[in-house]
Amino acid sequence: MAAIDAANSRRLTVAVVGAECSGKTTLAGDLAQRFDAACVPEFSREYLATRASYDQADVVAIAKGQYAAETAADSARGLLIADTDLVVIKVWWDVRYGGSHSWVDATLAEQLASERRCYLLPTPDIPWTPDPLREHPNDRPALHKRYRALLDSLGADYLEVSGTREQRLERATAAINGWLSR
Repeated sequence: MAAIDAANSRRLTVAVVGAECSGKTTLAGDLAQRFDAACVPEFSREYLATRASYDQADVVAIAKGQYAAETAADSARGLLIADTDLVVIKVWWDVRYGGSHSWVDATLAEQLASERRCYLLPTPDIPWTPDPLREHPNDRPALHKRYRALLDSLGADYLEVSGTREQRLERATAAINGWLSR
């Protein structure tokens, strides 16, 4: 287990964001275990599990559910891992509907301004695994570029991680230890 500085009084949230089937959930779970940290799951999975389709109202509900779950999460140890966050919703909205949603934009801006928040961006260099909720099997490299461009435009602190599961975990662990030490 990696050490977390107990003197660090303000929570660090590390959100794992990126293209579909790029290993976000696996990495988030591995990191939560390594750091003995709380992990907020991807809210859309549960929300969409019983729906055959979705619309804009559903995406807004998912955004608000993801935000609420993250806000309510126990981070007594000073670190919270989020399997996706509003960055994912922002890209999803733009790809699906074009443009952006005002609540998502405002809430994301508020999070970035008021919280210690860093990002991990897994590259889509792992094999595609079919899943009923995944929509873009051939667009992963283009989606990855969108995420990178968005994180850059937001001025977010982030690290791209690639390679095997173990390589990703080691690189992400090193990054989180660095972020925690600031």
